[in-house]
Amino acid sequence: MGNKRFKPARHRPFFKLVRQLVKCFKKRPIIINKNGHFPQQAMFISNHSGASGPFVMGLFFPVFYVPWGAHQMTEGYRQRWGYLYYVFYQQKLGYNRFKSFLLASTFALFSKGIYKGMNLIPTYEDIRLVKTFHQSERQLLHDRPILVYPEDSNQGYHEVLEKFNPGFASFVVYYNRKYKTDLPVYPIYYDKNTNMMIIDEPHFVQTLVEQGMNRMQIASYFKDVTNVLGRELAGYQKYKR
Repeated sequence: MGNKRFKPARHRPFFKLVRQLVKCFKKRPIIINKNGHFPQQAMFISNHSGASGPFVMGLFFPVFYVPWGAHQMTEGYRQRWGYLYYVFYQQKLGYNRFKSFLLASTFALFSKGIYKGMNLIPTYEDIRLVKTFHQSERQLLHDRPILVYPEDSNQGYHEVLEKFNPGFASFVVYYNRKYKTDLPVYPIYYDKNTNMMIIDEPHFVQTLVEQGMNRMQIASYFKDVTNVLGRELAGYQKYKR
């Protein structure tokens, strides 16, 4: 990494402005945090909860983080529009073509500034994932935790999670091999219906590796843990009533 100067962990001005404006209209979620504090080298993983999870996390999550996200959202207008129109709004959220066209055409205008302001790390489904790993380790080495949404959303988003993609597990194993640091992984479940979020205590991937789990099994383990958090949130809501 050399001695190249690295800017302090912070959001960029455009995102900070948008964030402050939107927070005036969006209700703060109830956050159940099982932790006293978080280390600066850590990974958070969360369900998506439709379009709501990343939106609420970006506004109200209690610590600074750098997110992973689809690489198309860091590219030109045509790539952003195409991803939003065909993939995000229609395939993942199930919106009709007219609604998807309006939303994609609008959000694609300023989305690049928002994601750039969040320092988003682009993710890929091919060998370019190496770039994601290198950018992520650079952020972590400068004490910026990473947040990943590993939910497989090819068939849409689900309240009960069906599958986690294993990229985050591969990265944690890679990081441990290179730096002898077993990153703590904090599962999170957000429920858009109740506007509640629960943050679990840390889990450690190396412990699972030593039990003989491969990256697909590790991803499945965290999917199950996250679903347990969802059930815990549901129980908490019933208790409140």
